[in-house]
Amino acid sequence: MAGDNSRPVKRRTLTRDKVVSAAVGIVDELGWDRLTMSTLSSRLGIVTASLYNHVRNLDDVRAAVQIRAMSDLGSRLREVAMGRSGVDGLRALIDAHHAWAIEHPRRYGALTTAPVDRDGLLAAALDANVALRTMLASCGVPEEQTLEAAIGMFAALHGFAVLAGNGFLGDELDLDHIYETVVRGVLAGVALDPSKTR
Repeated sequence: MAGDNSRPVKRRTLTRDKVVSAAVGIVDELGWDRLTMSTLSSRLGIVTASLYNHVRNLDDVRAAVQIRAMSDLGSRLREVAMGRSGVDGLRALIDAHHAWAIEHPRRYGALTTAPVDRDGLLAAALDANVALRTMLASCGVPEEQTLEAAIGMFAALHGFAVLAGNGFLGDELDLDHIYETVVRGVLAGVALDPSKTR
């Protein structure tokens, strides 16, 4: 009887935010491809049909996970950017992106797969974009070039984060040294002096 009494309470207190949090947990533990309505309802201890009181379908859940991840990353970058400027500030943002991607490899993979809700994801990326473009401008990059520079930087950093996060590079290599090589290339790509970041 105790088990029967607990289920209605769960349904009553369940919210969309809790559904999305559970979905993020599944992605972190099992990966993007293992996120299904069935695994989500099982995680929450409810029947699958009850999920539709809070989300429209699996695409809605997946979009919300990507948006949550982008918002989290953007918040981290915004916090790091506070009070910083110039090359040292840019290096801090680069390191913050790297740390977040390594800390949450499967969530990062979900974030950087094809967007389910592109408009929603772009809106959620505002904090990250503003932090990076403002920092680039403080380094002397012309404002009209900051978007292209930011995308180029992200592409390079993303490549390393994925290869390091999925184990492709193995344990034999000095990943810290490779990371520094990537960072030097990124900074050189926006005509900055990497020696000033240390």
